[in-house]
Amino acid sequence: MAGELKYFCSLFVISEMEKKAYLFVLVLVMSQSLGFSQSSPTSYLSLKPTAFFNLDKLRQPINFQQIDYPLLHAAIYFFTNEERSKAGLKPLLYSPEAFQAAQGHAQAMVSHKFFSHTSPIRFSRTLRDRLNRQGANPKYIGENISSTFGIQYQEGKKVGKPIVPGEFTYLQASKRELIPPHTYFSFAQKAVQLWMNSPGHRQNILNPIFTHLGCGAQVYFDPNFYQMPYFMAVQNFIGR
Repeated sequence: MAGELKYFCSLFVISEMEKKAYLFVLVLVMSQSLGFSQSSPTSYLSLKPTAFFNLDKLRQPINFQQIDYPLLHAAIYFFTNEERSKAGLKPLLYSPEAFQAAQGHAQAMVSHKFFSHTSPIRFSRTLRDRLNRQGANPKYIGENISSTFGIQYQEGKKVGKPIVPGEFTYLQASKRELIPPHTYFSFAQKAVQLWMNSPGHRQNILNPIFTHLGCGAQVYFDPNFYQMPYFMAVQNFIGR
């Protein structure tokens, strides 16, 4: 049995004044949560970007049973600001409220098996609801979400049934070609690249009205494809 894998990502932007959605894509994703605890990335955010990107642990393969979530969240944050720097924009400051909202939404999508900006959880249905629960009510808000492979899969290739559980290979390769897990560096880089390749998501990342950012992620395993590892990833943007 083989399946062709695809990326799914979604975006929602809204301001208190305009109440306008620029892009919305809804994809239902079946998922399974392991309930790992996650903590704030602030221990890494004290580093300058150059020092952070030089961390050896950033290039370690992700162990899906023992994920350094603070490192992963910080990597998404730093890669996002790198794109703003390339565009001549000010970096987004870290917001603990946006982080908590992003982290919570990533976990909720996994635990409750949905993929949307609208949550089925009471009092957390919208991004503004989720930020309000964290004590924040900024003027402008935006959210990017994605469901992205945890392995370094090359889009368009078919993947066969694992011979060893958790080890994925390409189908019909001339030799058995193992697909390695992402490193923290490569996953964050890929996730941000996917958002940047989508006009609506890119608009959020490069929007000058936003001043703060919080990023969250949660692993899950696709029960419909041999427990293939994915991450739900969320960027929450706020403008004060």
